[in-house]
This record gives sequence, C-alpha cells and structure tokens, in this order.
Amino acid sequence: MPRTHLVNSDVRDHNLGLVLTTLDRLRRGARAEIALETGLARSAITNLSAVLLENRLVRPVADQPPQRVGRRIEQLEIDGRHLCLIGAQLEVDQAVVVAHDLTGRELHRDEIPVRTPRDADPETVAKTIADGVAASLDRLTGVSPLSLDLVVPGGIARDAATVSCALDLGWIDVPYRTLVAARLPAFPAGVHLAGDGSLAAYAEFAALRAEPGMAGLSDVFFLKSATGVGAGVISEGQILRSALHAPGHMIVVPDGEQCECGRRGCFVTVADPEVVVRRAGLTDVRRERGLPMALDELVRRVRDGDPAARAAAEEAVFWFRILIDNANLMYEPQMVVLGGYLAAFAAELADLPETTLSTLGYGSRQGRDALVPARLGAFAAVQGALTLRRLELLSAPARSGLLSA
Repeated sequence: MPRTHLVNSDVRDHNLGLVLTTLDRLRRGARAEIALETGLARSAITNLSAVLLENRLVRPVADQPPQRVGRRIEQLEIDGRHLCLIGAQLEVDQAVVVAHDLTGRELHRDEIPVRTPRDADPETVAKTIADGVAASLDRLTGVSPLSLDLVVPGGIARDAATVSCALDLGWIDVPYRTLVAARLPAFPAGVHLAGDGSLAAYAEFAALRAEPGMAGLSDVFFLKSATGVGAGVISEGQILRSALHAPGHMIVVPDGEQCECGRRGCFVTVADPEVVVRRAGLTDVRRERGLPMALDELVRRVRDGDPAARAAAEEAVFWFRILIDNANLMYEPQMVVLGGYLAAFAAELADLPETTLSTLGYGSRQGRDALVPARLGAFAAVQGALTLRRLELLSAPARSGLLSA
C-alpha cells in the first residue's frame, strides 16, 4: 500500500481553516487572540491572515473602538461577501431557494410555487427547482455561487445523489441530484443532496444554542410533522448519523393498517399529517390549497374549538407523545424541539401525564419546559444545510476553492 503523508500545502490549508473557523466562532478577533485560541505562533497568524485578507476571506473590523494608549490593535472578521452558497429545499406542496454569503448572512430567499402529489413526476419537480435556482442566481449580482445544497423529505442512498425513498412524493430511487444539476451551470464546490430531518435538527439546535444562557447545549431531539414525520438527533453538538431519521415507519400498532412502505402498523398510519387532516374534515382544503395550508387551517380550527379538528389533533398528540417518550429513552436529549404543525401543540404534548419529560433539562429549561416549539419554520433544513456547508468550506479554504474564487 502506498504511503500517504501530509505535505506543506495540506498543513497550510489546515491552518488557514483553523483561523477562519476560529474567527467564525469568535465573530471577530485580534491576531494575538487568534494565536491564543488556535495555538499557532503569532508570526504564523500574521502570514495566514495576509493570505486571507488578499483573498477577501477576512477583513478588518470597521467599527473598532479607538485605543486610548499605544498603537491601535486591528481586529479581523470573516468577509467573503463576494461568494455565496445556494440551498433549495423541497417539501410537499412547497419549496424555497435561499442564498447565504460566506459570513452566513442571508442574501436572497424565494418561495417557489410547486404542487407535489403522491405520484409527483421527478423530472417536472427537478425542472421547477432548477428554474427557481436559476432565477435566484440571476438576481444575485456581484457574487459568485460556490455550491448548491438540495434538501428533500426522504432517505438518501449511499451515492449521495439518489433519493432512495420519499413516500410522501411517491419517489423510489430517483436520481434527483443529477436531474437538477443537469439543468444548471456547474458549481465550483459541487451539488449536494441530503434529507431534511437531520439538517433541520442542526439548524434548530444552533438557534437554541445562540440564545442567552444556552451556549453549552449539546444534545437535542428534533421531531417534525409537516411532510410526513421526520426527526433528527444532535449528540455532543454533532448530527448523529445513525439515529432514527424516519420515525414515521416505526411499527406502533402490530397487525395494524397497511402502510405504503409494505409493513403494517407504522406510525404514519395513525398520525401522518395526511391522516390528521383527513380526520379533521379538511380533505377539500388539502386538495384545493395544498398540505401546508390544510395544516394551518387545522391549527386555526383547533384554537376555535372545532370538534373534528380537536379530536384529530388530540389523537395525533397522543401518538406523538409516545414517540417522544421512546426517543427520550433512546437518546437522552437535554431538549426536545417540535417542528411543523407540532410546534403549535407543544403545550398539549407537555400536558400529557408525566413520563420521560422529567429527564429533560438544560439551564433554566427543565422537565416539560425543555420541550419547545421550533424557531425556524418550515424551511429550517435548508438553513442547516447552508450552515454546515459554510463551515466545511471555511475549514479547508484551499481545497474548497476559496483562495482562487
């Protein structure tokens, strides 16, 4: 076997990435502070920051306070305003294209009209998404696109190019990444495909951790019901890749109703959004206005006291609480975050008889108070995708093509 070893360019790229990711964490910092945080020599930081300044990946902080005594100490922060990352998230009956620059600032957001029946034609959907991305690129002037992240409500095959199973779209083994990429210009840092559950979990985790007193949060279980039933687990601050991502196909009723996946008694047969909407008498709203609007109407009718809507929601809450209790036992999270229409019923879920909620807790949020509604809405997953892509690019700027972009 041939030997593999680091060369100077590898070490330099690692150190450049270390400076960038440290600045991203600190938001801003003087060279001496960066040296202390990274363990690199002051002279190395001087040389590395010169490279990053030349490539417009960092910039001097504009609003530095004046020094009372001695020489003014220059602080640096991430720049990269001339570069952008694109994300496109597809859900049932809704989609969005979002662009962020390298600082994480949102540059553009465009919701795309799309209808996705259970037998949605992959070619038609891919064209709609690609057209939406192309239109967004046309509106982004003065920036160079680096990457495209595609997010879908389903499982992804090991080739990271194929949607292996998205039953809510009626898709099995669809080469979605290829179908979209073929309709667009090349992206220097590539086109990527991922499922929505873990990415939404990461985005919601990051949003929670940014709140006052939450910086040490590390373990979260995210559960959403909007397009099917999805989940994600954050363990020690990282996505737990082997965790339960498709809780909708856990068997909860042995010998129960036949599921589209071929088994009987899956969770979605008793609490899928489509099931809940149907029980609530909202089939016409679903057909005419789409699933997101039907779920919004469900929440409104429950709050107005509509008997059918309340009964449908109460049964769904019962099943979701069982799922949450099982997840708490499996993953021991500090907090549980509820996405999709479940966010509106966080209090109802917490009010059910105490079981595992007492094991939750971080900081001032303990027990039932650690079961919280999601912060970021229906398109949290694309935000998670762009955040993780940005961190990946910053960690290896030469390999990512940032030094020549």
